[in-house]
Amino acid sequence: MAKKAKPDVCPATTIDDLPPRRKAILAAAYDVLMEQGYAGASTLEIATRAKVSKRELYAEFGSKSGILEALIATTAARMQVPLAPAELADRADLAAALTRYGVTALTELTHPAVLAINRLAVAEAGASSELGHILDRQGREPNRKALVLLFSRAQAVGFVGDGDPEQMSGVFFSLLFGDLMLRLMLGVIATPRPREIERRAALATQAVLALFRP
Repeated sequence: MAKKAKPDVCPATTIDDLPPRRKAILAAAYDVLMEQGYAGASTLEIATRAKVSKRELYAEFGSKSGILEALIATTAARMQVPLAPAELADRADLAAALTRYGVTALTELTHPAVLAINRLAVAEAGASSELGHILDRQGREPNRKALVLLFSRAQAVGFVGDGDPEQMSGVFFSLLFGDLMLRLMLGVIATPRPREIERRAALATQAVLALFRP
């Protein structure tokens, strides 16, 4: 199988806080995935590049899909950090929490390594949806739930109006990203810079709070 071109990025930028062995395995897994695809990636190759034994690899992650789930879940967990400690004393606190979440979501999801994994899932979807299911289960779903919970808490204390918190969450994400992900996946625009990310997060927050005003 011909090797695929790998983006010139360092996947460890999203896994810096992990223990060295776990970090090495996930970084190696990313490299092998980009070169061989999910179906062609072998745990032996990943273990060899990470300089660990297959026994150590399986003890750490259990399976190849476990490695991928951990790689994706790491990003998902980082996105939820701004929501976890949020105290909602007023609408300003809610706006601050949404803006922080928006900045983190945009930063993580537009990282070239994350885009590359998403492109790979789309490319392999015709033959197998396993990677797509892992992305949905470990990436999209935890963050959707975290955002829905934030809107539910805000609604309970009267900071947003009536409506379905899931719909509010979906509207916020749509306002936040628009067609950005599609254009990035197609490679027709550059990764947004921090100032643009902050601007998009602030505008999405203002718009969603105006739409669901109590």
